[in-house]
Amino acid sequence: MKRKLAWFGLGFALAELFAAYMPPLVIVPAAALFALLLFLCWQKNTRFPLLGTVCGLAIFVLYSAIVILPVRQYIDQTAACTAVVQPDRESSYQSGYFRGTLKIIECNGQQTNFLVECDAFPDAQPGDIFTAKFLLEELDEDAYKMSKLSEGVYLQAEYQEAFTISAHSSALPYVLYDLRKELASLLQQWMPTEEGALEAAMLLGDKSELTESLQGAFRASGVSHLLAVSGLHVALLCGIFSLGYRRKFWRPLIIFRAALVVFYMLLTGMSISVTRAGIVFLLALAGDFLLQPVDLLTSTGAAAVLIGLQNPYAPCDVGFQLSFCAVLGVQLAGAVSRTEETWLPDECSPGIYRFLSLLLDIIEPVQVAFFASLATLPVLVAQGLSVSGVSVLTNLLVVWMLQPALQLGIAVLLLAIVPFLTPLAHLASLLLSVWLHWMIQIVRWCSQLPMAHIFLPTRYTLLVFAALAVLAILFWRSRRFVLYLPVAAACTALALLLGNWALHDVVRIALVGASNNPCLVCTQNGNAVVLFRGGQSNVNAVETYLQENASPTVALCVDLRQEPSELDFPFSVTLRAEEMSAYSTRKILDDLTLDLYHEKSGNLAVVGTGSHHVAMMAGNIQLAAPVSVDVFCAAGALSNWVMANTIVCCTKEPTWLSKVEAESVLYGAQKPVIVIRPERSIVFEEVKPFALQ
Repeated sequence: MKRKLAWFGLGFALAELFAAYMPPLVIVPAAALFALLLFLCWQKNTRFPLLGTVCGLAIFVLYSAIVILPVRQYIDQTAACTAVVQPDRESSYQSGYFRGTLKIIECNGQQTNFLVECDAFPDAQPGDIFTAKFLLEELDEDAYKMSKLSEGVYLQAEYQEAFTISAHSSALPYVLYDLRKELASLLQQWMPTEEGALEAAMLLGDKSELTESLQGAFRASGVSHLLAVSGLHVALLCGIFSLGYRRKFWRPLIIFRAALVVFYMLLTGMSISVTRAGIVFLLALAGDFLLQPVDLLTSTGAAAVLIGLQNPYAPCDVGFQLSFCAVLGVQLAGAVSRTEETWLPDECSPGIYRFLSLLLDIIEPVQVAFFASLATLPVLVAQGLSVSGVSVLTNLLVVWMLQPALQLGIAVLLLAIVPFLTPLAHLASLLLSVWLHWMIQIVRWCSQLPMAHIFLPTRYTLLVFAALAVLAILFWRSRRFVLYLPVAAACTALALLLGNWALHDVVRIALVGASNNPCLVCTQNGNAVVLFRGGQSNVNAVETYLQENASPTVALCVDLRQEPSELDFPFSVTLRAEEMSAYSTRKILDDLTLDLYHEKSGNLAVVGTGSHHVAMMAGNIQLAAPVSVDVFCAAGALSNWVMANTIVCCTKEPTWLSKVEAESVLYGAQKPVIVIRPERSIVFEEVKPFALQ
């Protein structure tokens, strides 16, 4: 078997991913089963994937027993802790508080070393060491749990009292964080606001100053990977110092480049995507140093093993999955390009040969962008991320602009440090600003194209991918893979037709925004209605949700707040419930009606389609007669005047839970969805039932 380490790494990573999502009682029997298969199938073609699978499961079990179980002993305890604020700290939803990851270095007088997630703690800067009392709990079962586990966060902490800052850590990660913030601030000082924030994100991995609109444009155009430091950035930066083997000092230069890679990994925060890229690049440099050939897939397999050893939940990270899938896509594009080169005719005129060679050179970057996008598509769909139909075009237009942007950014930083080189720093910053301005304009233009926003239902799309994968295996084994392409194209077209037919007239109602006061976003046939409550953070959350779901046209926004404050609404048609009569009704979208009830004590909106009705309230309204609905989307209070079969909320411990009688209560931590097929059925997604006593 070729590329043995690559196959071993694939089995290792897939085994850890399997173990992370499976119940604990399944892991040990699964490991025993794969060990038995390894014993029975000790063949060259199966040995290394199976061996990697067994090792991956074994590492997961050992890591859970040695590292995670001792941390879980603190669950449901209120403990006096000494904590260090981590670099991901940001403003919390609670005014005056912050949220992020904390490293607990002491708990109830015992020395510890584990990470917790805290949604609200008093003002403290990254690197600050403070003491406080926390209630330590299990992580919420939400869409972000696996991402937190992949970062080594195994508990969440709720701040109680006794907050006191004692010192500031001088450890290397916090020193480098301060350096990163200083460099980002220097870039933004020398450049316009938007361009400076973009350069800080691409060069240093600091996205704190990026606006939501700019990040949304990069997502919609399919080039958000440029905003996250990854293998592309590492290769472009460290490739600057590649001078070949014929130079006198090429081996010391390799050592310098390796040190630069390690420094850049530490400076940008050692995210999993950067770590993967750094390991692959360091292995490539080791091969250059020893004059040995380097294989990208083998290096990638080694990186998967090394990353999985330090945390077996690492394969659950979206960056890990996208990074490795992109590498596979690039390798597939390279294999296709090499196959195409063999098709060049041996006997033809030099002019025709040059023309065909030029044509292949033009096609090659298109194939790389296409196969990289195709390889990462299943991950994007599985993780519920936005999918862009113009990603290939945008990558071709702007990826080549990244290297000059990074090089000019380094030049600005170096020149700005030296006082007498200030004029050159001004010139470099001017060139960089113009360069990034055009990059932003191209990205925004692509994000406005008709196919920029595509909504792909997760389960159905993954089923189609699985069917295409099975077909690919069958055609490959029958040695008729050439026929697979037209068959796959026909199956894809059929799947698209069936999907569009199945989604026609379907109503999706999502709870979006703050968990204690979410908005309702109703979508049907490419249009949307927003029932709004909350503040500016909810406006931003709704915008992000719409961008992630093919950007439907917002036909109406209904502001249900009792005393509306001025907010930056991006919606052209906004209706204030406070200005309406006591009762009004209107038709919205295609098959939906909206009933509005207005009283001084609150506002109530009821969305109806056929025999199904969904209600949401702001305040606490009192009506002449109760209103019966199928679903009530609750926030801080229930109402005696709304009779519902089912209550949906985003709050883990609602204060009104004890008042529930016969209703079923569903909890969804992040964007629970109510799917209504008019006159047929109502289905709940991303929720779980409360265990009522």
